[in-house]
Amino acid sequence: MSRKSHLLEFPNLGWIALLGIIGIIPLPVPVLANPFQRDIAQPGNEAFQTEDYETATSEYLKAQDLEPLSAELHFNLGSAHYRQEEYEQAIESFQSATQADDQNMAGAAHYNLGNARYKSSKRDYEAAVASAGGEGAAGAAVQDYVKKLEECIKDFEETLKRIPEDENAKYNLEMIRREIKNLMRRQPPQDQDQQNQQQQDQEQEQEEQSEQQQSEQQSGQEEEQNEEQSEDSEQQNEQEQQEQQQAQQEEGEEGTPTPEPQPGEGEPTPTPAQGAEMKEGEGQPTPAPTLSISEEMAQNLLDNLPEQRPRTRQQRQRKVEKDW
Repeated sequence: MSRKSHLLEFPNLGWIALLGIIGIIPLPVPVLANPFQRDIAQPGNEAFQTEDYETATSEYLKAQDLEPLSAELHFNLGSAHYRQEEYEQAIESFQSATQADDQNMAGAAHYNLGNARYKSSKRDYEAAVASAGGEGAAGAAVQDYVKKLEECIKDFEETLKRIPEDENAKYNLEMIRREIKNLMRRQPPQDQDQQNQQQQDQEQEQEEQSEQQQSEQQSGQEEEQNEEQSEDSEQQNEQEQQEQQQAQQEEGEEGTPTPEPQPGEGEPTPTPAQGAEMKEGEGQPTPAPTLSISEEMAQNLLDNLPEQRPRTRQQRQRKVEKDW
């Protein structure tokens, strides 16, 4: 099946349809639902038909100053940028046009947006491959290109949601999917190994982060438990101290214990005379003077003792009889 570009007809709208990825044919439609928009878009459309895209861009910008919210003008401005290979500006204008209330207009804007993305990503990819010295040495560029192609696929799918019968969108969609498959087949095994290694590294990093989070949670729980145990221990110590204080107070109320005698207590206090003697004798009491008698006097005393004892007994007996 040969690919041919043809005009997408959206009646009663004055905007330019860019069809296909290769050999795009733009064509303005002169009939506009709004006469004012038709008048301000006409100079740009005429310049576009003569392939004077720079003038067309200038005229569309002037018209946007008067109608900044016009989806048709965004669409036509994007077409003019596209023809000048200004793909980044074209992408910006087509994205604004996708917000159109009219589903046909929004579908066509997504279609042209997919084309602009494809042209931009293709140019960047070819430049990266040339700089790297070949497709085999441009592994990162290939991955970036594949991601951009996936964005193009989304644009064409959005077109088919709004215009299911659009064969051009279906063709472009399948063509980009085949290109992605071919790119992945041409990837050298080394790059595939690097991808697998990167994936393993990412998984390992995620596991380490998960383990670290679990460890932090466990350590936090242990700290809380230790704090609770410490608080319980402090409360228990305070309670024991209070109980001891209370027990001591109760013992003091029952009676004060008698103090033990201090050293020196219990000994008789010396009299003034003894105190004087102790001072003279350097702290020791002076002994009393002794009386010396002869043996004869002692014998006489002993001889006289028996005579005195009976008298004493008689006197005691008399006292007893008298008392009785």
